[in-house]
Amino acid sequence: MITWLLHNWKGYVKIRLQGYSPERFLNLCNARGLELWGLVCGPEGDYECYMTIESYRRVRPLVRKARVRLRILGRFGLPFFMYRHRKRWYYAAGIGGFFGILWIMTLFIWDIQFEGNYRYTYDTLVKWLETQDTYYGMLKSRINCEDLEAAIRTSFPEITWVSARVSGTRLLIHIKENEVLSVIPDKDDTPRDIVASKSGIITSMVVRQGIAQVAPGDEVEAGQVLVKGRIPIIGDSGEELSAYYVPADADIRARTMTQYEKRFPLVHQVRIPTGERRRGWYIKAGKWSFTLLMPTASKLEWDYSMEEKQLKLFSNFYLPFYLGNIEGHEMVSYERNYTRSELEALAGSIYSQFAENLEEKGVHILENDDRIDTSAAGSVISGTLVTEESIVEHQPITEEEPGMTIDSEET
Repeated sequence: MITWLLHNWKGYVKIRLQGYSPERFLNLCNARGLELWGLVCGPEGDYECYMTIESYRRVRPLVRKARVRLRILGRFGLPFFMYRHRKRWYYAAGIGGFFGILWIMTLFIWDIQFEGNYRYTYDTLVKWLETQDTYYGMLKSRINCEDLEAAIRTSFPEITWVSARVSGTRLLIHIKENEVLSVIPDKDDTPRDIVASKSGIITSMVVRQGIAQVAPGDEVEAGQVLVKGRIPIIGDSGEELSAYYVPADADIRARTMTQYEKRFPLVHQVRIPTGERRRGWYIKAGKWSFTLLMPTASKLEWDYSMEEKQLKLFSNFYLPFYLGNIEGHEMVSYERNYTRSELEALAGSIYSQFAENLEEKGVHILENDDRIDTSAAGSVISGTLVTEESIVEHQPITEEEPGMTIDSEET
């Protein structure tokens, strides 16, 4: 392969050898180190072979000595190609300009990637990089990876480890976030009671601090005191001498009732595709973009979807060009009444969303009773849930008489 490249770089010719003693000519070329290859013997006793330009220029004395004749059958390689196309210099200029532009593009950053970020989104980190004068299209020589790593650790305390490097035209940033809380919340020792956040029946109760006012199985109302933070001090005679106040602390769960309701009109709008499609493409370079979309005479609505892909030559050589594929579907809209199956599916979706929100708050659903009511005014989807949840709500203590407030650890 290397020999073939050298021959094409320097240029070579194909010659036909005829005359009195072609074998002597070949021996003389070999003795003087002239390069010949591809030697074949023709039917009339002549020879054909390939010879470099440098060797061909040195064979004149050998031709006279061996009394042979040389005829050039073909000229190959870069020197002859450039000579044949010497008037078409703009081809070479275009090719050279293309590779020149590619080389210039390698001097800039065209893609930024983060790995290991869970707490901070990609957009958040990219916007922060812009405040540090690090952005798409900047010169790679202006990036100091060590300073960038130190700035990230300083600006984001939850990030404990950062590695930044430039590969090709990409800025790759690997980060590791701290899974432990970096700031321990201050303990609130303000005296307070625990009251019921909603009505229900107590199912479980664990009191860590304070005096319980109810027990499991009791029915409570919203706002009722469950655990008092005022602890009286009783003398030998059974009289209250004084009292001290603590922040009441307990885990209390109760069986509660939760209701939800959603109203809908009798009719709803339905959009279905007609089967007509449109295709198009677009190209984007920086802030400029060009879109090519097939025209249509239809006056109906169209739904479009788009797929975008950034161009790259190699795995880490990204270019500032984006190609997109646009696909449109013609849609027709009309109104019709909800069917029973659609209402049931809608009711199931509403219940699933409502239940998911409750479960995220630690609410356990025990029973569900939903129904669908339809009238001339519309449809109503409602339900009643029997749940078990925490009903703890803190309420500051209103001191009835002078007392003393002590720390919970002293209690």
